[in-house]
Amino acid sequence: MTDNELAYEIAKGIGVTGVEGWYGSVSCSTAGDYPSMGFSQWEGLYGGRGDTLLSYIDGGYHYANRTYSDIRDSGEIESLSALLDGEQGQIAQNMILSNDCLQSYLPALHAVPYFDNSRCIIYAGIWCPTSHRVVRAFLTNRANRGINNLETLRDLFFNEYYIAADVGEMYRQGYENRANNTFDYVSTCDLSKYGIY
Repeated sequence: MTDNELAYEIAKGIGVTGVEGWYGSVSCSTAGDYPSMGFSQWEGLYGGRGDTLLSYIDGGYHYANRTYSDIRDSGEIESLSALLDGEQGQIAQNMILSNDCLQSYLPALHAVPYFDNSRCIIYAGIWCPTSHRVVRAFLTNRANRGINNLETLRDLFFNEYYIAADVGEMYRQGYENRANNTFDYVSTCDLSKYGIY
């Protein structure tokens, strides 16, 4: 698979699995009174990346450059959520995150020695939002432990990633669930258009 294809599939996987949120997510940013939107929680208001996302969607301009409280108080959270979760919203989010994958996630994964199984790269890419630097180090330190086998890779993330990410026992179960859910998605996603079965 090409990097563009891998990036698209990683972004799509992040969206479909919902590991970072879902396409229609709308919340108030912890940094201020502006909306955080979509499955990567892009932040809007005054030219932010959220407003860029909205510019790709018909009708999105209506929500651009507005505070979260204005959208909420106008009773428009559900309509914004539906817009983001619609076909154009999903395509736009996949496109933007694909670009992020190309610039950050894939260079980190390509730095892992002998890591070349496309399904495994997609699996690891879906973990990269936790920290692509930690994922790269995690895989590099385990490069001789079968990381090009999807089941082995799932087991490594299930059993060891919470330790490597230094999140403690509090997040262990969440990371275990993420390991299994990501495996379930990647093992069954249709990659036949790339010649991968």
